[in-house]
Amino acid sequence: CSTGFSMPDFWEIDHQAFLLMCSSVQKALFEEEDHVKKLQQKVATLEKRNKQLRERVKKVKRSLRQARKNSRHLELVNQKLNEKLGAPAGRIPHLNALKPEHARASYLRG
Repeated sequence: CSTGFSMPDFWEIDHQAFLLMCSSVQKALFEEEDHVKKLQQKVATLEKRNKQLRERVKKVKRSLRQARKNSRHLELVNQKLNEKLGAPAGRIPHLNALKPEHARASYLRG
């Protein structure tokens, strides 16, 4: 184990036990470093996905604003059209409610 110091004589641990302890500590450190790398990769992946989702939300909000704007514009156009047609209370009569001036029942003729 490269700890930078020599083992004192008063320790009652033999050299093999000391090396075994060092190797287990090194193994634990390597495992921890590996775990940290994996977590950093996960964080990077999640941050990238979060950024993508934020962009998507931005686009959806923009589309919603545009759709509302278009809807308001169409309501105004419809209102003006109804006023020009003279429809009461901004309603256009249903097509079936309109009667042609010279309705003929030609299908009844035999």
